[in-house]
Amino acid sequence: MKSLRHRLPTLTSLMAFEAAGRTLNFTQAAQELHVSQAAISKQIKYLEGYFGFALFERQGRKVSLSSRGLQFHNKINASFNFMADAVEEYLEDEDNSSVTVSANSAMSHYWLGNAINEFYRTHKKTPNIRVITSDITRDLFVDEVDIAIAYEPGQRIGWKTSFLFKEEMFPIASPDYLKTHPFLGNNPENLFKHELLDFERIEPNWMNWKAWFSELDINTDKLMINHRFNNYIVLIDSAKRGLGITLGTRYLIDSKLKEKQLIRLSDFSVLSGRSYWLALNESKPMNDNTRRFYDWLNHYQAMRE
Repeated sequence: MKSLRHRLPTLTSLMAFEAAGRTLNFTQAAQELHVSQAAISKQIKYLEGYFGFALFERQGRKVSLSSRGLQFHNKINASFNFMADAVEEYLEDEDNSSVTVSANSAMSHYWLGNAINEFYRTHKKTPNIRVITSDITRDLFVDEVDIAIAYEPGQRIGWKTSFLFKEEMFPIASPDYLKTHPFLGNNPENLFKHELLDFERIEPNWMNWKAWFSELDINTDKLMINHRFNNYIVLIDSAKRGLGITLGTRYLIDSKLKEKQLIRLSDFSVLSGRSYWLALNESKPMNDNTRRFYDWLNHYQAMRE
């Protein structure tokens, strides 16, 4: 791959074009960039020669973007904003004002999302919480992360882990589904008569219906999965919409049960023997914001026990 220097026109010309296209005034763009109007005109002429088409339409002293110039300006504007956001993000990191947390998609969407909302609601001065999401455990333990919330992370060099909560799974369904497909009795095998929703296991230690029934010493020869998803969030949403019965994880879907969007079918459940853990990145200096949010996550879970 060629270097950016050989693939792009000069950065000076792009900045001049962005300012001129945004203000539609070469004089104002020059003032903004602390250069002369002639310098702006020179950079625009250079760019138009580089591309071989006009970026602006000129009517006397007034200028407007050509159709192709407008398309290019939209992309340049978005690119500069993206770069500015990246710079601001790392400036915030230098000021210790942001905390980066990683978790899998289900944990991020349900438990962590609620924890962050409560943190913002109950604390007056709060840092920016950045969330990195991945369903691959190793991706959660990267250098930029301050706190990882991981499902069975194992030993991680440079990370201090502490127990968060045990995984407990039980069947759940929407009120609408149960109106038309009532669950009768208190026998897990009765689930074989229902529409069962499941998800693809990205990692081998995740629990699905087959593993769940096996933990209860129930033969799975009659098990039939009616719909399978590759994302736990989509799976839960489908259950909420009445598509069938799926497995819910305690603490992750507690709010859905409380709001009656989903209903637990019976008292039977499975403790998988696996757990979620908090992990602190010991290779990064501990700052007050990281410590405060880490302590809050422990406190938030303790309130839910």
